[in-house]
Amino acid sequence: MRSKDLDTYLDLTSDIESKGPYYPLRIDTEVTLKARFEKDGFWGDDFGLLLVVEKSTDRILGIVVYFKAVHYYHCVEVGYILFKPEDRGKGYMTEALAIFCKYLFDLKPIYRLQIQAEAANSASCKVAERCGFKREGTMRQAFISRGEPCDIEMYSLIRSEMGALPLP
Repeated sequence: MRSKDLDTYLDLTSDIESKGPYYPLRIDTEVTLKARFEKDGFWGDDFGLLLVVEKSTDRILGIVVYFKAVHYYHCVEVGYILFKPEDRGKGYMTEALAIFCKYLFDLKPIYRLQIQAEAANSASCKVAERCGFKREGTMRQAFISRGEPCDIEMYSLIRSEMGALPLP
């Protein structure tokens, strides 16, 4: 993320309709977003955000993030989104997630990455599986989304499974 990307990023993350039904409704203010960026550029020990960009146009397609979900786990959780519906289903996120996972394993002393996806979000679940993540089970009504309880699918990728990633 570069400072020149902040306005576009804010516009994309504020467009609730295009993000779809599974992206959190929270919207950052411009002041909050810029203050967080100034602090660490959206990259630290327990949180990191990278843009998914179309190489030929430099257009921001989405993001991949990691964060420390539970303080006592020796793993990080990974999340991702493509902002515009017309960019989905083209393999962008599978490629970005695979590269991101390899980068995290190369960078951090962790042995596990995990993804939690709403059970109804079949596209996200497929991306996780295409990147070698194994489904571990369903956490029933573990999340409130748009006022309704929903089930969450838990996926994991262990460092020793790294070879399974579909890297370009």
